Amino acid sequence: MQTCTYAGHTLTWEEHSAGAQTLIFLHGFSDSRRGWLPLIERLAPIGRCVSLDLPGHGLARPPAGYCALTQDQLLTIMTYAVQQIAGHQPVTLVGHSTGGLVALGVASRLAGCVARVVALNSVVWGPLSGMLGFAQWLLRHQMYRVFWGMWRVTQLSPIAMMYGLTFYVCQQRAHWRNPLTWRVCRDSYPWYRRQPLRHLAILLNLLEACDIRPLLCNLTLPVLAITGEYDPIVPVEQSRWLAAHLPGAQVHILPRIGHLAHLEAPAICEQAIRAWLARR
Repeated sequence: MQTCTYAGHTLTWEEHSAGAQTLIFLHGFSDSRRGWLPLIERLAPIGRCVSLDLPGHGLARPPAGYCALTQDQLLTIMTYAVQQIAGHQPVTLVGHSTGGLVALGVASRLAGCVARVVALNSVVWGPLSGMLGFAQWLLRHQMYRVFWGMWRVTQLSPIAMMYGLTFYVCQQRAHWRNPLTWRVCRDSYPWYRRQPLRHLAILLNLLEACDIRPLLCNLTLPVLAITGEYDPIVPVEQSRWLAAHLPGAQVHILPRIGHLAHLEAPAICEQAIRAWLARR
C-alpha cells in the first residue's frame, strides 16, 4: 500500500502489476479498492494496474472534524492522488459509479495526463435512484439514525453484505450464485465492517447535488461507458448522455444487468475494455 496526504486526507492505493501503460481503478460508494480485484486480475496483463480508495473509504483516512465534502473538493483531492500515481506518464482511469464520476471529473482537469476513461455505471448527476436514492431522502430529512441502522446491518457479516448488494443487481438468483460477488464480499468484509458510516453519509449528501455535466463540455478524450440496462441506482440515461454529448464517447448497454456490471457480467466487461483499449 502507498499513501499520500492532501488537505488533511490520507489517500491510499495499491499497485497490482507492472507495464508500459497505467490503469487507475476508482471504486464506488461504500466500496473499497478490494472490490476491483476480480477485474484487475483479468486486466493485469495489459499493464500497470493501480487501485485507489476514495476519501473516507477503505483504508483512506479523512482529517479530524471531517463532516462535509463538496464535488469540487472531492475532484481536487482525487486529482492530486492521480497525479502522484501517474507521475509524468499518461494514464487510463477506470471508474465504477461514484468512481466513474471522479474519473470523468479528474479527466476534465488533467487533459494532458489522463488519456482515456472507462466509466462503469457512472454517476454523472444526482440524486441517485433505488436504495441509495432512499438513503439520500433519509439524510435530507435528518433521519441519519435510520440510515445508520440500515447500513449497519450490512456490516454484520459477508452474507449481510451480499444481501445489501441485492439492491444493486438485476438478476437476484444469479447474484446469490455469483462466485465473484461472494469473493468480493469475503475479501472486503474485514475493511467494510470497520467502515465509518458517517463517511458514507457525507459522500451520499455530495452525490445528491452532484452534476459534472458542465465540466465535460470540452472533454474530447476517448470515453468508454458501460452500464446495465436495468441499473437501479444510476439510470441508464446518464450513460446515454455521455454518448450524446462527448465526441469521444462510446456506450455499451448490457441487457439484464444492474449496477454492478463488472461483477454481474465480468467476461463481457473484460472483452469490451480490452477491445476498446486495443483500438486506442
